[in-house]
Amino acid sequence: MIRLRLSRSRTLNSLVVLITICIVWELVVDLLNIPQYILPTPTSIISTTIKYSNYLLRNLLDTSIHALVGLALAAMFSLTISLPLAYSEAVRDTVYPLITGFNAIPRAALVPLLALWFGLGSMPKILTAFLIAFFPVLVPTLTAMVTIEKELWELLMSFGATKTQILIKVGIPRAMPYFLSSLHMGLTSSFVGTVIAEMVASDSGLGYVILSSTSRLDTALAFSCLILLALITFTLSKVLSVVERRVVGWAYRVST
Repeated sequence: MIRLRLSRSRTLNSLVVLITICIVWELVVDLLNIPQYILPTPTSIISTTIKYSNYLLRNLLDTSIHALVGLALAAMFSLTISLPLAYSEAVRDTVYPLITGFNAIPRAALVPLLALWFGLGSMPKILTAFLIAFFPVLVPTLTAMVTIEKELWELLMSFGATKTQILIKVGIPRAMPYFLSSLHMGLTSSFVGTVIAEMVASDSGLGYVILSSTSRLDTALAFSCLILLALITFTLSKVLSVVERRVVGWAYRVST
């Protein structure tokens, strides 16, 4: 009951802050006579969102599907590659520096190449989402697997456990809280990657709408897209939090 009241209080405080920001924003734009194509007012953004609601929802769905497919691929590939990297130090020392080096390449620079190789459409968006989300998911998962305490290793091996058994029965459960937590960052990254690809190699999705609307100086429509992106990632992150609590609730301290 206390936790529920605290949650409601925090939500109310957040709403008050948000409404205050919108009021100040509206007043500043009106008082300074800032052109709508430079900075639209919140009321203008709301009216534009309502006016183009069907169009925006259709493109939001397109962006969300590609981002989530990219995130799913990043999650599966991260779990798959973490096991051999955690199992063999030689493999880890060989492969991990290559992955780290590739991560230093701006993924946005790869989008034109992906468009050249795979054409316009879904593939560049999914691959860009995957490439950007992969590293933020891999690192915490792999770190959790390779940092099993030395004493625990020695204890389990003294009971006859093999390295494979330790990784499967201890390493994977130990890594799950880190893996699920990393999906929050991966979720945001996958949407960023999808929007970038839509601006370069697509004729649909919110990224494409942002690019086309700003070229027409329809800034309110661009802001509508940004707000929808924030709302969908926030909502999906909350869903992930619920799943995380149900699957690995044992890993969290009970608040008093």
